[in-house]
Amino acid sequence: MQTVQELLSLAAQQEPPEGAIPFLERAVRLADTQQDRALAFRARAELVRAATFSGFPDRAMIHFVWLLGTFDRHRAEFGGHSYQLMWMYKWILSGAIENPEFPLARLEKLALDFERRTREFGFGAHYLAYHRLMLYTQMGDVDRAQRAFLAWRALPRDGISDCEACEQNKVMGYYVTRGNHAAAVTLGQDILRRGLSCHNVPTVTHANLLRPLLTLGRAEEARQAHTEGLRLARLDRNFIETIAEHVAYLLRTGARQGALDVWAEHLDLALGVRNRSDLFEFLTVSAALWTAMPNSDVTVTLPRSFALYRPDRTYRPGVLAGHFREEAVAVARRFDARNGTPHHLRKLEAALAEGPARGVGAARP
Repeated sequence: MQTVQELLSLAAQQEPPEGAIPFLERAVRLADTQQDRALAFRARAELVRAATFSGFPDRAMIHFVWLLGTFDRHRAEFGGHSYQLMWMYKWILSGAIENPEFPLARLEKLALDFERRTREFGFGAHYLAYHRLMLYTQMGDVDRAQRAFLAWRALPRDGISDCEACEQNKVMGYYVTRGNHAAAVTLGQDILRRGLSCHNVPTVTHANLLRPLLTLGRAEEARQAHTEGLRLARLDRNFIETIAEHVAYLLRTGARQGALDVWAEHLDLALGVRNRSDLFEFLTVSAALWTAMPNSDVTVTLPRSFALYRPDRTYRPGVLAGHFREEAVAVARRFDARNGTPHHLRKLEAALAEGPARGVGAARP
């Protein structure tokens, strides 16, 4: 029988992080059975990280609640983990925003608890301001998002602020949502030129560059960003939203076959993702892809897990377009009901109405 330490060692050898989850779940169960609180804490901390960066925020939330409760009840034993917990708390806040079943009132309580702990442990309000920006952006509340952005940028960085690569990429992402394409490209290219990197950067940076570069008429640079960004994101569940952006880019440039190939390769991963925000983006681009396909049967290999799977590999675009539109509408309505805005339904409608970019030649996948 493997020990907890052996399971943790095996988990550390897995790449990407999703592969570590089964080992870490076994380690947690074994540590609990042995009533080894220290090892149970360590295993759960690793599991929260692996689940967060594999597109399973619901699993991360369950184990983080245990960690936080154990930390509070046993400060003498775990007091030295305050920094680690606050860093994980950031992931939990983000995951809660991206879960439409997590009510806004409960999200506010979570943010207030986070704020209380930041003061207790000597950190500032820098990250909490960014949390507000994420929430208002997802709600489509442009005015409050702008105020949150200015507040975030005005506050000094502190010990739980994101790294420079992440922060610059997030500023870039905000500029993209505001339609400030030139500023977004300047920031994105600065990230790449300086070689800034972390778990998500520059993978998401390349994707963030796609629409601004196309809009600015810089098609060749967009193609390069697509080629490198897709290479980095390919077959990683943590980057399902990023993959959706690459599929959307291929559609905008008229490369329908390339879009279909990338989409089909990632459908199985996307169907298993638990991050509802990422899922919405993939469902939206799925509906846009099949809406854009010619009205004739398409032969493509899709996973057996797909609800409309056909052994003969032959699909009618209209049927799949309708299926994915219904799925995307269902998720959009849950977000909009939680947020009290029509933002997600409007995003879906805009994506379905968007055609290939004018003056842009077909991209190579």
